[in-house]
Amino acid sequence: MDSRNINREKRKRQLRSSIVNSQEASSSGRIPLPRRRKALLAIFAVLIIAALAGFLYLDNKHYTGYSVVWEKELEQGNPGTESFKGYQSFGGGVISYSKDGASYTDSSGKIIWERSYEMSNPIISVCGDYAAIADRGSHNIYIFNKEVNTGAAEAVLPITKISVSGQGIVYAVLRDSEADYITAFNNDGSAVVLSIKSVLTGDGYPFDIAVSPDGTQLISSYYKVEGSNTVSSVIFRNFGDVGQSTDARKVVGGFSEEFKGHIAGRVNFSDNTYSQAVYDGGIVFFSTKVLTSPEIIKNVSFEEEINSIAFSEDYVGVILNQQSAEAPYRLEIYKKNGARLSTVELDFRYDSFDISGNYVFLYTANSCKVFTVGGKEKFSTDFDLQVSKMIKGKLPGEIMLVGNNVMQKIKMR
Repeated sequence: MDSRNINREKRKRQLRSSIVNSQEASSSGRIPLPRRRKALLAIFAVLIIAALAGFLYLDNKHYTGYSVVWEKELEQGNPGTESFKGYQSFGGGVISYSKDGASYTDSSGKIIWERSYEMSNPIISVCGDYAAIADRGSHNIYIFNKEVNTGAAEAVLPITKISVSGQGIVYAVLRDSEADYITAFNNDGSAVVLSIKSVLTGDGYPFDIAVSPDGTQLISSYYKVEGSNTVSSVIFRNFGDVGQSTDARKVVGGFSEEFKGHIAGRVNFSDNTYSQAVYDGGIVFFSTKVLTSPEIIKNVSFEEEINSIAFSEDYVGVILNQQSAEAPYRLEIYKKNGARLSTVELDFRYDSFDISGNYVFLYTANSCKVFTVGGKEKFSTDFDLQVSKMIKGKLPGEIMLVGNNVMQKIKMR
């Protein structure tokens, strides 16, 4: 058989094989692989489009009512016997604290821990899994995580400020008649060998402090008087390995020119890299990507007076006073690096202002407005409960309401 006949027979066998395979695929009901891939890709694309449409619908939907999912008492006893009570969001739930003690209730309404104490002026600081409560003007500090009271510390001088890290390290400002001192305590209450003295003729008196979540960086705002002028500055310190090569004061950076003619007030660490300082004219956003050289990444100035400020792990919110009867306030939301996300004209006269998750809460004791950080109004309603704190729930559309020793989980509708 010559080569032409051999090639002809080979092509016949290939054709018969192709016809048989096609018939077998058809009889078995299976779709050829290329067609199955196209079908799966089409289904996947439809699912993505449906999910995006659902997200956009929920993101843009405005709710005006709610239903109560559950309601639980935070503690027993007569709340009227206490002259002070505060609430602080923590671990998805809330810490209720007063002059007589504190308790932590998780997001399911279960009381995890309680601690009794006696304080005249309790102040609180939270970061990650840790919280600290101190008696301003006295000496006691109690440190907690989400399970237990991990320790108690006693300062040698009266406390004016505290800031807790995500590791439970507590930095405190102590004051006597001559100077202020920054000191620190471990999460079990034991003292850290640290004491930084500030006098009026040096940096000035510390107005506020904030510690980074890892506990190694500290930002402090200072003020002092020079002649008839008040001078403000912001100082960065590092108590980690980087700070070991600096002087005893652990200073790695300082800024004052940006606050000339102003008073630097609150300071905040969003994470281990980004921090902010609020002054009576704007907000300065800092970066410590280079630990030995903090830098300003943005200075946002305002012509209007700052009425309120709120921080979260990812966002900074500010409410400004406006000379307008129709919109007496303006809300501005920024990312932690200073990028502005939204601006909203407000006609709602609020008492409290918080950011929780991607929600912005403006509320009074019996009413609220909720915006997304992108500036869209999400929810507005009146409450049956006298509300002292609002916290974003874990599930979409859920909000935690706290007040009058009661916690409610509600569902927007």
